[in-house]
Amino acid sequence: MEQFLFGSARVSALENGLIGRDKLDRLLTASGIDRCADLLVEFGVPVKRDEQTGAFLREETLLARLRAAYDEVRETAEGAAFTRIFRWQYDCNNIKAAIKCFKRGVDPAEMLFDFGNIDVKTVKTCVEKHDFSALGAPFETASREATETFSKTGNPQWVDLILDRACYAAMLDDAKASGTAFAVRLVRQKIDLTNLLTLVRLLRMRNGEAGKLMLRDALIEGGTIEPGFFVDAYDDGEDALWEKLTYSEYDVFARDAGGSSAPLTAVERAADNAWMKTVRLAKTIPYGVEPMLGYVIATEYEVRNLRIVLAGVEAGLSPKTVGERIRMSYV
Repeated sequence: MEQFLFGSARVSALENGLIGRDKLDRLLTASGIDRCADLLVEFGVPVKRDEQTGAFLREETLLARLRAAYDEVRETAEGAAFTRIFRWQYDCNNIKAAIKCFKRGVDPAEMLFDFGNIDVKTVKTCVEKHDFSALGAPFETASREATETFSKTGNPQWVDLILDRACYAAMLDDAKASGTAFAVRLVRQKIDLTNLLTLVRLLRMRNGEAGKLMLRDALIEGGTIEPGFFVDAYDDGEDALWEKLTYSEYDVFARDAGGSSAPLTAVERAADNAWMKTVRLAKTIPYGVEPMLGYVIATEYEVRNLRIVLAGVEAGLSPKTVGERIRMSYV
């Protein structure tokens, strides 16, 4: 992976500017959102402001931060397969939004991200004309199926389920194409954790056989845990699930989640933290795909944490309440 020497050195330098827990704690105790904006400037974050009022534009600032990280890695790696992996989630979001909005006669523009792998205009045109060929595999087939199913059932959940499968399939394909075991491991673990969260949510809904059918429809292929595990775990119940997981590679997730009595938000946070613990292994590798992937995921988590903190400060929530929602950071 010597072709990524420059990119690895570049992201190593950029990691010094990432916002970790210490800086997040300073933001948590800020007197208000304007003070948060000042602190972000101090931390080296380019803050976006309204041209007329000078007001801090929170979401524009965060998305610009994320876009810059993705662009940096794609440019320095010259568009290698691994640089596409986690952009697919934004294409997935865009296609979902376009399908749902056009069905309801609403313009999806404000819901679309412009840093996926597929141009936003292409997504809008494909959905509007019901010609999905320009989306490529696997989104061409999935978008057609999602549109037809939504038209027949009127249930937008099917759009999410069908396109999520396509998204993870695209991610796994590019992870394999990268020739890097670490990339494949990250995607497969993400699939496992997503399936586990789906299982927990459905167990807590207590919908019996209907819930089991929903589980079968929602499971995403490509993880390391076989589908049969989830179906059996549904029958056995949540207590048994956590017990089984303590003897698996997801034992840390199981312990951190807090068991059947823990709120779902705590379980979701534990899943995010479990994935980040794997991502952090990239820091032990001096150059190659691993540190570059680590950097873009680190920025994803940074932006998510900033969104949690800034929204909490703006809403006047206590630092303790907001702090409990923060995910583990890369730095």
